[in-house]
Amino acid sequence: AVVASIGEDNMLRALNLGDSVCLVLRDGTVAARTREIIHYFDCPYQLGEDSPDRPKDGTTLQTEIYSGDIIVAGSDGVFDNLSDADVCGIVESCPPKAKSAAIAKKIVERSRAVSLDKCAVTPYSTVARGRSGYDAYKSGRGGKVDDISCIV
Repeated sequence: AVVASIGEDNMLRALNLGDSVCLVLRDGTVAARTREIIHYFDCPYQLGEDSPDRPKDGTTLQTEIYSGDIIVAGSDGVFDNLSDADVCGIVESCPPKAKSAAIAKKIVERSRAVSLDKCAVTPYSTVARGRSGYDAYKSGRGGKVDDISCIV
């Protein structure tokens, strides 16, 4: 989960607990990124009734926001299937005056398509390759079907 706000001082303050991500894109590149926090591969921190994880366990990001910056927050379903460079490319492909909802929709649609592609090289498949119990990813390829949510 990512919780973020922008103060009157133009500072983005974000708390991340788990494997969701918040990116700040500036001039077509990643200017800032939250850090994912996991117990071990495929076991992110998460909030829940039976979970020992608490918000105080999360990682924080504080960065100044400038005019023209684009903030993208997404679940692991986005970032398991798309690299930061992929997300930058999708955002850059949108018209300059595109509405944030339209950009988010493009990111979600691309994430979904990649998640169903057994031949895609993804951030998740690259890390899962060769791990015990992840035979579906032994080639280092394959999307990961998961929850996919994004806000821009």
